[in-house]
Amino acid sequence: MKRKKVYIHLDSGRGYSRELLKGIYEYNNAITHWSIIFQSAYYLRPEDFSRVNLDMIRAYKPDGCILAYCNQTDELLRLGIPIIQTTSMNQVDAIPYIKGDYDADGKLAVEYFMGIGFKNIGFFGLNKLSWSKGRCDSLREHAARHRLNLYVYDQETHMESINYSENFTQLAKWLISLPKPIGILACNDDFGQILINACRFADIRVPYEVAVLGVDNDELICNITFPNMSSISRNLIATAANMCQLLSDMMEGKPARDRAILTVPSEVVVRQSTDTIASGDPEIVKAISFIRQNAHLPLTVEQVVAATALSKRSLYTRFRDTTGHSIYHEIQYTRLQRFKKLLKDSNLPVSTIAYQMGFDDVTHVSRWFRSLTGVSPSQWKKDNTVQRVIPIFAKN
Repeated sequence: MKRKKVYIHLDSGRGYSRELLKGIYEYNNAITHWSIIFQSAYYLRPEDFSRVNLDMIRAYKPDGCILAYCNQTDELLRLGIPIIQTTSMNQVDAIPYIKGDYDADGKLAVEYFMGIGFKNIGFFGLNKLSWSKGRCDSLREHAARHRLNLYVYDQETHMESINYSENFTQLAKWLISLPKPIGILACNDDFGQILINACRFADIRVPYEVAVLGVDNDELICNITFPNMSSISRNLIATAANMCQLLSDMMEGKPARDRAILTVPSEVVVRQSTDTIASGDPEIVKAISFIRQNAHLPLTVEQVVAATALSKRSLYTRFRDTTGHSIYHEIQYTRLQRFKKLLKDSNLPVSTIAYQMGFDDVTHVSRWFRSLTGVSPSQWKKDNTVQRVIPIFAKN
């Protein structure tokens, strides 16, 4: 059977696009076996790289397209080629696109900041971007639900001028004016990097006065930034599989099931920019530090209490007042994050990881993991490290 031809135009310099490309490769290698045609690199083209090369598309006559931007929508639609757009910018009704689950992003950020003791949280974004506004709206809703103090800086200018002159100075002034400590969600990792630069400019200590959390977990940006930036990761491998599955159906003449393909947050990848405990209660700091340091052990609440100078009842009350959840919840969450990291970053079998973390048997650890995530450890590893189709669609 003749292979389908798929034309791809993505900015491979971005972590977001690179993850999607990995997912496309894995899906295509395992299932579709398309002939992939890439748009020429930016330095080989005199015009704006963001514009799709219509001459190439007309010459190659692909069966489908995966595009970062659809600036020439009318011309593309006239060609009658199925298209999926990988961003929510400039989307049109006739073209399915990838969209972030903004409500889940804001909810996860609030829960994370609450879990390390923050009562004050902030947001930094660009009000002209729909995905920035969506995350800000979600943060506002979930902060109000938990009675947290929220401070928002919606940049009015274009992104390329944020780092300069008056705009950067205004951002620094805003940071100085905020109550400390405060945890701030940036609308993505680029803005998180700008925020950390502004903190340095204003002599504000990260993470002790301002903790910074990005979105997308672009590992190059997060790790080259100092201090290294924490970020909300998204399962773009699964998103790419959903996208490829939908494009395959469209190339077979089937209508698109829905307009938007949701990309959901996976977890907070913790790095130095949020590695702090925002509490003035030294006993709560002791308790959380003890849990973090011993997350590889089968901890009990009694052991955590014993690490402090408080009674069980007093610690229970003060811990919940500070974090919004129980000591037991903190133990389970911290151990789960440790378990996930070992699953994702090593080739160790589940049984070995379970043994290293003090579980009696694999059956027990599977029940524990499933009760917290809804899937087994092996299933979670597949979903987060290799290609797997997980249909996630949403209507606008």
